[in-house]
Parts: sequence; structure tokens; C-alpha cells
Amino acid sequence: MEEKNVSTLFEEMRDDISRYITSTLELGKLEVYEKISIGSSAFTYGLILGGVALFALLFLFITAALYLGELLQNIWAGFGIVTAFALLVLLIMLLVGKPFKKKVTNKMVRFLMENDENDKKKSNL
Repeated sequence: MEEKNVSTLFEEMRDDISRYITSTLELGKLEVYEKISIGSSAFTYGLILGGVALFALLFLFITAALYLGELLQNIWAGFGIVTAFALLVLLIMLLVGKPFKKKVTNKMVRFLMENDENDKKKSNL
């Protein structure tokens, strides 16, 4: 078995370090892709769910307005009451907007941190 000279050893070590850095960067990039894909799929699912819920809420409001209009013998009054209710809910949502945003942000950070911890546990196994 022949002995390798020092320059060959240094070249091999440099190549190994270069491959290690490249692999580490590639792994980091793949982890970012994974987190973005998980976040975007959750966002898309929430958007679709919100759209369907909004559509159902629209029909619920129309039904309530028609029912109230029939009870009051005035369709305009039924739609006016439902509109007033919707505006009241909107006003309440605007007033509690900051705490709601903060709560959603905290949940999102907690979700991402839990995924990160699960990834670390899986990689340690």
C-alpha cells in the first residue's frame, strides 16, 4: 500500500469539505422548500375552506333575510335587519382585529416550531 503525500491528503480534505458544505446548503434549501410547501398548502386549504364557508354564509344571510321579510311582511325590512347584523359583526371584527391577528400569528409560529422539532427528532433517530 502506497503512502499518500501531504498535498494529496489536503486536496482530498478540501474536496470533502467542499462536498460537505454543498450538501449542507442543499439540505437547508430542501428544508426551506418543505416548510414553504407545508405553509402554502395550509394557506390554500384555508382559502378554499374560507371560500366555501363564505358562500354558505351568503346563502344563510339570504335565507334569514327572506324569512324575516316574510315575518315582517316587508322584504326590505328583512334584508335591512340582516345587513345591519352583518355590519355589526364587521364592526366587532374591526375592533378585535389586533388581538385576532396576534393570536393567528402565534399559532402559525407555534405550528412551524412544532414541525421543526418533529424534524429534529426524526433526524436524530
